[in-house]
Formats: sequence, structure tokens, C-alpha cells
Amino acid sequence: MNICILSTDQVQDDARLLEVAQAEGHNTKLYNIRDISMALMPNQPTIYYKDKEITDHFDVVIPRLNVSFTDYGTNVLQQFMCTDTYVSESPEALRLGRDKLKSLQYLLARGLPFPTTGIAFSPQGFRPLAEHIGTPMVVKLIESTEGTGIFLVHTLKEMDNLVKTFNMLGASYVIQQFVKEAAGTDVRAFVVGGEVVAAMCRNAQDGDFRANVSLGGHSCSCDLTDEEHSIVLSATESIGINVAGVDFVRSDNGPLLLEINVSPDFTGEQGIESVTGVDVARAIVRHAVAQARAFKTEHPAPDRVLETQGVSLCADG
Repeated sequence: MNICILSTDQVQDDARLLEVAQAEGHNTKLYNIRDISMALMPNQPTIYYKDKEITDHFDVVIPRLNVSFTDYGTNVLQQFMCTDTYVSESPEALRLGRDKLKSLQYLLARGLPFPTTGIAFSPQGFRPLAEHIGTPMVVKLIESTEGTGIFLVHTLKEMDNLVKTFNMLGASYVIQQFVKEAAGTDVRAFVVGGEVVAAMCRNAQDGDFRANVSLGGHSCSCDLTDEEHSIVLSATESIGINVAGVDFVRSDNGPLLLEINVSPDFTGEQGIESVTGVDVARAIVRHAVAQARAFKTEHPAPDRVLETQGVSLCADG
């Protein structure tokens, strides 16, 4: 099978996916999203890698999109969809995963547990929310990633100053309940195709309330309870993502979901492959290939723009 891995500089992860896909016998290319361009023409969507047309070259595209490439990257994915190429992640699911507030609303619709969260239009609107949530609390950028853009404040005055600063910068943010008993620890469950393939506990080493490995946290393999397993899978199903790292904390009242990472790292010394011994890359590639084969069976027609019940499949979301 011909596979395209769309990269945004997750070098170690990209290399693992490329290595595994080639070892599995697939013709695989690793392309950086910066080198992809598109021509939108009626009945003839076209895609280029640098100066080479690649419109019909691939059976499946596996996206690895960092936050700053979400908008352009999802547009590229939709262009591939318009060429009858199977894309392993829905552009809409990727957009949802990058919007922390909207993701929580989807979790809310399913009745899933997460820390109490507040958002307001103006800094002044956060005061009554903060009094309800209580201090200390977390102030979090909606597009935060790897622990960056997440702050712990201990007083309402600190919160006022931080939200006013974010407001001046035009940033979108939320405030959230701080789970004291879980400070500096969390759990990352790695989901591929509706299955939890690996899980690890992460622990801060320097007193930080954030446990992210990217911030120096250490990790170890762990098992999930039946309740945690069910909650994690319901979370990924809620936004329709196939590959995700679901983070949650173990509170006194049970597991509380923190976020769904839609382009999660899995390599590195403290990465989930190393600490659990699970071949996450192989699970990702095999799932994408299986889904692509099913897609080709269901949609054998050569039409450029597929339609189902009158809706174009390339117009995701």
C-alpha cells in the first residue's frame, strides 16, 4: 500500500512511523506539510509536493500535525479526501481536539467527568466563575500543548492579572478547577482505533503541578481500571478521533479527564513506547492500513468527489 506520512517536525515519531510502515512492506513517503500545495479546480482537485504532482499517489495519508499547522494541515487533508484518498483522521476531529473548550463540551454531552471549567467573554466575567470554582485554580490557553500555556494561580488577584494579560494579547483561555490530590501526577492512555494500546503514569520531578514529560516529568507503565478504560474510549469517540493520547487525573472522586491530544508523541526516553514496551507506531500503521483497505472496498468508484446521501465527503465538518 502507498502511504504518505504528513509531518510537522515530530522527528522521532515520524522516523518510527516511516520505519514501521516500510518494514510492513508499504511504499511510504514522509512529506513535510510546508512543502504541500494545492490547486482547487472543479472536478480536478490537485496536490503538489514541492514541484511534483502527487494527487493520485497514495492510498492512505497519516497526519502528524502540530498545533500551529492545524488550519493549513486540515485543509490539505480535505484536499486529499477530494481525490478519493483515505485520510486516517477526520479534519473535523483534529480541529475539535485542538479546541480545548469545544472538546470539553463534547465530553459534557456524553456525561463524562472532568474538572469544573469556566469561560467568559471579558476578564470581568471570570470573577463570579472563579468564586464558584475556588482557589487555587488553573488558567489554561485553549490551544495549550505539552504543558505550555497552563498556569496555576492561588488568589483571585493573580487570576485577574493573568486573564487581563491574555485578553490584551487576544488569546482564548479558560479557568479550571485544580485537583489538589493529583498535583504533579496524571495518566496518559494511548488509544488507536478504539483500543487502549498502552498507558503510563507521569510524575513531575521538581514540584511542578504539571506532569508533562516535555517539562521533565518521569513516566512508568500502568494499568487502567475498567472505569478509566471506559471513560478514555468514550472521550475519543466523542470527537471521532482514531489516534489520541487521553490525559486524566485520579481524583478522590474518581478519574477526571484533562484533555484529548490528537497528535500525541510516543517516542523518547520517557515516551510511552519506551516505558511500556508497546509498539505504538506499528499499531498506528496497521490501523490506518486496515481502514484504508475497508475504505477502498466501500468506495471503489473512480469519481473525484465522493458523495453519500448528497453530502460531499471532502467537505469534512
